[in-house]
Amino acid sequence: MRKYGRWAIGPVNVATAFLFIASPLAAGMPSISEKPDSYDYDDTMGADWIRPADVMYIGDSESLGYFGDNIYRAVSTEHDPRTGKLLTVWTYWTCGSDVTTWLHGAVSHCGVRACNGSGRCARDHAPLDKPGNIPYGPVTRYLKGVRPRITLVSLGTNILTKRHFRKREFYNTYLAAVGQLADEIVQSGSRCIWIGPPQPALDTQPAEEYEAFMSDLGHVAQSHGCGYINSDTLSDRSLLLQRDPEGTHYRGAGEIAWAAKVWEKLEPMLKAALAG
Repeated sequence: MRKYGRWAIGPVNVATAFLFIASPLAAGMPSISEKPDSYDYDDTMGADWIRPADVMYIGDSESLGYFGDNIYRAVSTEHDPRTGKLLTVWTYWTCGSDVTTWLHGAVSHCGVRACNGSGRCARDHAPLDKPGNIPYGPVTRYLKGVRPRITLVSLGTNILTKRHFRKREFYNTYLAAVGQLADEIVQSGSRCIWIGPPQPALDTQPAEEYEAFMSDLGHVAQSHGCGYINSDTLSDRSLLLQRDPEGTHYRGAGEIAWAAKVWEKLEPMLKAALAG
């Protein structure tokens, strides 16, 4: 069994950005307040870590906190319309990731959280840890091992922080990569649902640039077989973290509100995909 950095075991320090702590949720989200520390944390990720699950959820740092935790728990409370059993959910969220890193694999220098569908979860890193160098593979590796019926993708935030974001060649190359990632998911036999990034700070990207990107992202994702959730009207940039240098990360209240509104869109899409 290979160790990846320092994995936190047991209850999580509330000061971290990788919060598993329960919180009051907006209406429509299932409660998660009973046992916030009930995850079975593991300090290894060996060959048995990747295992089959109904739903696979990959994402960037937007999924490392309340947003991803609430969506993960909400999906986990859904029942399979075919069998009546609770859905199993396999997640892998890594900060700094985006479409191209998930196409080819990469190394995260700032944190990972993963849950493998059997109740085992792990994360790196805690406040006193040095940033870990955590390798992860291309999405095809996980599609092959997890064999999900549905894949949730929550990517697109990190492209918004690039200075050359709207340069034509760079922009078109990125959108082509979105199509390629969607193709790989669909061609594996999995349904695909793409959750677009929330509103960034205006000095990160002007509103009109962000809105145009969200439209283009949705068009490409849908044309390659994914369902799409546009987070523009579901998020509120007034709830961004203060003094966040990237202008993309939200306070807990903002993540919770965003997750609740996304779930209103995601739940019926998930049920339709599972029934299909």
